Amino acid sequence: MYVKPDLDTTLANLRTNTEAWKTSLARHSSDERRGKGLAWDVELMEERDDISAKIVEDFATIDAELSKRRVIDSVTPSEWTIDRLTDEQIAACKADWPELGMFDDTTIRQVADVLGIRMVRELARQAVRRSPDVLSLIEARASK
Repeated sequence: MYVKPDLDTTLANLRTNTEAWKTSLARHSSDERRGKGLAWDVELMEERDDISAKIVEDFATIDAELSKRRVIDSVTPSEWTIDRLTDEQIAACKADWPELGMFDDTTIRQVADVLGIRMVRELARQAVRRSPDVLSLIEARASK
């Protein structure tokens, strides 16, 4: 079953390190700099280099995860995801929406984990609506 990767930590680190980099840059251009000399400037630049390296690592982590994903299982932070459906919820949805009977529970769960149950229902509704045309096309091809 598809499990979304945890990028929340990486995104939180990216936010923190970006703010630290901005703070360091602001310190470098502030009045605090006066009279501290070149060594202080170099120290701040080294501090920003360390922070920049962390930012690059965070972007590399995000890029590595995004590069191996397709559209349907795209990676997202947890606040963008939906809760997984329980067996009882799937049964209730199938009772309310008979068109979901076209799919087995595993398929419903996998697609609902990524797209949501309402999108699964819409896919089933479209399939039911178009099935007479598809069946007649299959029969026409079989009779040739």
